[in-house]
Amino acid sequence: MAPVIDLRCCGVDEMLASVEPGSAAMIHADPPWLYKVQKRSGCAQNIYDGLSEPAIAEHVEAAYAAADDDAYLFLWTTFPKLAAWMSASSAMPWTFISGGAWGKPGQFGIGFHFAGDAELMLLYRKGAPKPRKRGTNFWMSRRGEHSEKPAQALSQFVEMGSDPGGTVIDLYAGETASMALACRAMGRRYIGAEIDPERHRRAVARLHQTGLFDSTRPSL
Repeated sequence: MAPVIDLRCCGVDEMLASVEPGSAAMIHADPPWLYKVQKRSGCAQNIYDGLSEPAIAEHVEAAYAAADDDAYLFLWTTFPKLAAWMSASSAMPWTFISGGAWGKPGQFGIGFHFAGDAELMLLYRKGAPKPRKRGTNFWMSRRGEHSEKPAQALSQFVEMGSDPGGTVIDLYAGETASMALACRAMGRRYIGAEIDPERHRRAVARLHQTGLFDSTRPSL
């Protein structure tokens, strides 16, 4: 029987409240960071809809209870967000241990001091997990739409942080359903949340197009 892919149209808190404590082999988070740009008038203006660092930290901390006693958390961020994130997340029970980077060749990214041609992945642990398989911490891949993360990196996380049949929780699924695709291809159970109905619709449509979507929700 193929692993169930359970992609829900709901918020992170609602999803986590229904998940059995300690049931997740690993947690994946690609947060919708809130970015602002300073206008000439001196007023700050949001350039992306998103969540503040403290709000994201609350979600990630809540996911700690859903994780197994020995589990990894893979979290994506950017250099401009790093200091604010480390401050907001300092009281989390997760332990920071390492990280990696996604290099984006080709078209220049946006940014004030540097073009944003790299994203960071921060690795945390709960307990004392051991990697099922080691891999690189650098991924070179051109940008996709909606900041879709490299398939190579996501597959590596799944293989490193979970066993076949294990459960992966995706806090911010987005509209690309990339982690869901990686989990289905690698035989893992997936539970993800996307709060925006239109983004959720597009994610489900993509899963259907690949022929990899099982809409049957598992018992939790």
